[in-house]
Amino acid sequence: QTSALKNGLFSVFLSGSDAEKSEITFGAVKHEHMASELFWVDVTGRTGYWEVQIDDIAIDGKPQGLCTDCRVAVDTGTSQLAGPSKIVGQLRDALNVAEDCSNFEKLPKLGFVVAGRVLTLAPADYTDKLGNTCEVSLMDLDIPPPNGPLFVFGIPFLQRYYTVYDHVNSRVGFAVAKHVGEEPEMLLTVNSTVDRADAAKASFLATRR
Repeated sequence: QTSALKNGLFSVFLSGSDAEKSEITFGAVKHEHMASELFWVDVTGRTGYWEVQIDDIAIDGKPQGLCTDCRVAVDTGTSQLAGPSKIVGQLRDALNVAEDCSNFEKLPKLGFVVAGRVLTLAPADYTDKLGNTCEVSLMDLDIPPPNGPLFVFGIPFLQRYYTVYDHVNSRVGFAVAKHVGEEPEMLLTVNSTVDRADAAKASFLATRR
């Protein structure tokens, strides 16, 4: 036990249903909770959060050229997702969630490009659906430079991805979470240089400054 704790890390698995239990593990990585490779990203922020760089934001796997100097704090104590109001507004327009939920089954996947991988959220992860009413569940969060702009990923993200927090090496590990009775998604990779060029030419969102 003492040797395990010397690893200086802990990992978080959040259940997606009553068929399994959430688990925080100190000193070890639980491979049985992973449905993909585990990849590591260095902590880059100055806010004291477990914070990493976002390379871009993707819609259905295609980078949009929206976020070139953004960071995300992975927060086990936050129940929702939050981000800069300007970008969140652009995402609301791009995702086009119908208030009456009429297009819910056709909504795109929302992804965040981190270290060349697309961390994808399904419509159920980024929308609040109450009966026949739907809305994007991303909250506005404006943190000025140098600490921002900053996204915060809470429970919806942590249910989708198994995360490992390495204090000794100041890094965060991500893997697709393996849930009972669910078919895990593939972990997509992108070519940042090529895809950003395409996004600059064809983006239907706001142009860069």
